[in-house]
Amino acid sequence: MGLSIAEQETTVSFMRDNDICMVYTSDSTVMTKLDKLAKSGKAPHWKLVAEHRLRGGELVGKTYETHKRLISFRADISTREMTEEQKEAAAERMREWQEKKKQERDDSFLVE
Repeated sequence: MGLSIAEQETTVSFMRDNDICMVYTSDSTVMTKLDKLAKSGKAPHWKLVAEHRLRGGELVGKTYETHKRLISFRADISTREMTEEQKEAAAERMREWQEKKKQERDDSFLVE
């Protein structure tokens, strides 16, 4: 994408008397997260509505639609305290997940 980090933004818009929420983003990180939600069968309330491109075809933003009950405002930033055992278990799960993904990639190269 051609926008600098300082130019990337996300706008959430909804009306008080409507359950639908529109989310416009030119932030590539947010776009990736929302694309995953829109494609996921586990997130049926997220839908990609439009892609916004420059005349040359370069993608500069996307608009998504969701239910406004899925948007939340929090009073504080929560942190999670983990014991050393929990940290090690999480690290082991991550290693297993990464190895599984690596194996899937390797297997896909063999099929082609």
